[in-house]
Amino acid sequence: MKIKKILPYIIVFLISFFATPAIIMSFAKKANQQAKEFVQDFKPKTSQLADGTYMGKFKAFRLITMSKVEFTVQNGTIKSIEFKRMFHSPGSPYKETIENQIKQSKRLEVNAITGATRSSNFAKAAIKNAIQINSN
Repeated sequence: MKIKKILPYIIVFLISFFATPAIIMSFAKKANQQAKEFVQDFKPKTSQLADGTYMGKFKAFRLITMSKVEFTVQNGTIKSIEFKRMFHSPGSPYKETIENQIKQSKRLEVNAITGATRSSNFAKAAIKNAIQINSN
């Protein structure tokens, strides 16, 4: 008798438990596609940017911030960069890897990192947004 009472709760729990990761993966894939389309043919010329601090972000579906960046340009090179927010797998070092890549090259060109294609696309999209905001 008691099993009949809790069976609906067990079913809801199991559906939620297995469906949630699939929903999150689907969302991340679609957000990545949006970022790829946004940064298609985007090749920032750091040397042509005006000196100053730039801030930008990439929001998937105009709802959820996937990446948020702040960087400073001085004399055509990157002096500092920090991703305030970056959607990536928990415990992964990709945010720091992308930041270090930019700091070392002193340019905004982000090469896709193996295993971090989505994070790289989200980073590029936030950088492009920052440049667009400051060029208006």
